[in-house]
Amino acid sequence: MDFTVKPRRSLIVYMHSMKQVRQLKRFGLVQYQSHKEHYVVLYMDESQVPAATARINKLNFVRKVEPSYRPDVAMNFGERVDKGFFNPETTGAPDDED
Repeated sequence: MDFTVKPRRSLIVYMHSMKQVRQLKRFGLVQYQSHKEHYVVLYMDESQVPAATARINKLNFVRKVEPSYRPDVAMNFGERVDKGFFNPETTGAPDDED
């Protein structure tokens, strides 16, 4: 029995009203709800994202759907520090002069 990690992605669904949040649970796991800003973060398998985005956009209570770009961003910042992306000598920190 092999354990394989499935690639996952989140969708940010902006809504007109938060009354229909329960209807979005059939598309994936509801990770977060913001009642003040009227959006929901859904978490689902990467393979389901294009089909689910199209189906969610067709719902009349949805304003827009955006995929999360976090899986696309390279999270290895150590290489960038070594190449001079961040130079601790030129951070702009004020000197302690009294």
